[in-house]
Amino acid sequence: MHYLLFYEVGEDYVSRRAEFRDAHLEKAWKASERGELLLGGALSNPVDGAVLLFRGDSPEVAEKFARLDPYVTSGAVKRWHVREWTTVAGEDSATPIRSNAGAAGKITRSASSSPVDGGPSSQDQGMIFRMWRARATVEKSGEYVEHATKKVFPALSGIEGHRGAYLLRRAVDGAIELVVLTLWESMEAVRKFAGVKAEKAVVEPEARAALVAFDESVTHFEVVHRTKGTAK
Repeated sequence: MHYLLFYEVGEDYVSRRAEFRDAHLEKAWKASERGELLLGGALSNPVDGAVLLFRGDSPEVAEKFARLDPYVTSGAVKRWHVREWTTVAGEDSATPIRSNAGAAGKITRSASSSPVDGGPSSQDQGMIFRMWRARATVEKSGEYVEHATKKVFPALSGIEGHRGAYLLRRAVDGAIELVVLTLWESMEAVRKFAGVKAEKAVVEPEARAALVAFDESVTHFEVVHRTKGTAK
């Protein structure tokens, strides 16, 4: 979810802020690097406040920032409050909602399509496949397989919105190519695992030690159709 942190500043804010600016900016950029703070800055004409946009699971992410912000602890900011912001439009919106016209432009199943005749079920629509590739030596590939199946996949199963995973491998030029496919209900569900920068690969030290090369980023695909096998 998104949260807006509002600052109401004192009358002497403009003259005092230079004293605390470096410490404030250092704290702000560290929060940005962690994926918590998305945007922040002072209001202009007049300079009577500031607004900071956070992403997190609760308002605590913004409240914690404010309580320890040098602008606040010094008294340059006299009051602050946090409001939850329901974002529904834009690439990074937390709960994207499209108009009927916009939805019509997307690939959807026809009225006659159903899970029985091979169309995607209602649960499939909007789901996301996340793909990541890596390479290991023949000797080390087993270590990665064990790490993925015994540690990573069980952890993923506990994340809301995770719908399954595949680990693929093949021999290529004397090495082993590995492909990890994970299925998610939405990009918001993906971000619960990967963070705000969802395109960045999540590779733990144990996995790195077993690999000779891996993609630093991942690819996301929207599920638009699937077929089911014949029942026997």
